[in-house]
Amino acid sequence: GFLESTVINIASESQSKLILITVDSRKPFCHTGSHSCFSLQTSIKANLATLADHIKLQINNDSYSGMMQRNPPLALAKVMEEFWEVMASGQDNQVSECSDLFVHLVMYLNGIGIKMEDIFNELNARRWTPKILTEQIETAEKKSNEIIIGITTAKYTDKTDRFAEEQLGIKVIRHSGRNLLVEGQIIDRDKFAKYFGNNENIKLSLFTSKPKDMAWLLASKRVTHLITFEIVVKNYPTVYTVIHEAIDPTISLALICRKGASIEPEKWTRQNKPLIATEHVCHVARFFEQNNINPHTYHLDRVTGSSEGFLINTDKYLLADAVVESGRTLEENNLEIWKVIIPQGQVHIALYGRCH
Repeated sequence: GFLESTVINIASESQSKLILITVDSRKPFCHTGSHSCFSLQTSIKANLATLADHIKLQINNDSYSGMMQRNPPLALAKVMEEFWEVMASGQDNQVSECSDLFVHLVMYLNGIGIKMEDIFNELNARRWTPKILTEQIETAEKKSNEIIIGITTAKYTDKTDRFAEEQLGIKVIRHSGRNLLVEGQIIDRDKFAKYFGNNENIKLSLFTSKPKDMAWLLASKRVTHLITFEIVVKNYPTVYTVIHEAIDPTISLALICRKGASIEPEKWTRQNKPLIATEHVCHVARFFEQNNINPHTYHLDRVTGSSEGFLINTDKYLLADAVVESGRTLEENNLEIWKVIIPQGQVHIALYGRCH
């Protein structure tokens, strides 16, 4: 009965040993009522193309997926948000978070008119044209006698520069005003050689960078090393190896709130999630996990600077994370530490190299 509206075509090969049945994958086909005869319970499990088509059916509906597909920039923004949720979530939540990431990417592709077949064709072309990948690798891996170190561009430059001089034998020379030149002078050959080798013809260059760009610069081989705080690199995928590190005794990473605020995680629910502004998403998520705070009862908004401002200028956020040294900024803005994530004496400055 129901097969009449499902089967599109039936054909057999020349010796009548095989039958090819073409069906409408949006409708049940198997006698069990399933969309396939291969123990697949729903149409969206059949393949990625079917999944994309299934989602696209909602594009004109008054639904979440319809809205996302009609507004692909919004779907792309959600892809970026979901990436950080994948980064921050523990192993138990990876399937859920990766599913969210993937489905929003599919919504974005549907919204801009790219079919899964287009993606498959591109991947297949790469499979049979390995030269494309080889050229990309060769571009990134051209041998050079230059050591390029990514180093902090603004905040806490005194600390990273002191580490470079005292630990690595590199004096960092910064210029005043609008002069952006940063130079590295080797002042202790023994210290320098311990971490970079004895080649006296090596060229040393310093590359100033904001923390949010450092992991990418190292992973993409734009720089050979980083000098920065561990709270920077450990907020990103592990694309680095620690070469040398030292404790900074004066700073901590903390969750902060307004003075006198009532922070009661046991009262947070899925229907009443507080917003938390965080620059260090992975550290905050890990802290909550270690303290048995359900990840489904709060929402982390990743921000790229001055997260304290999200508490000062709006009531929308309950908490924010911050690197705390003297605490003067907190005091002057009527803020206080709620919980310390990494205490003073446990934060490292380090020289990082590429993973090999």
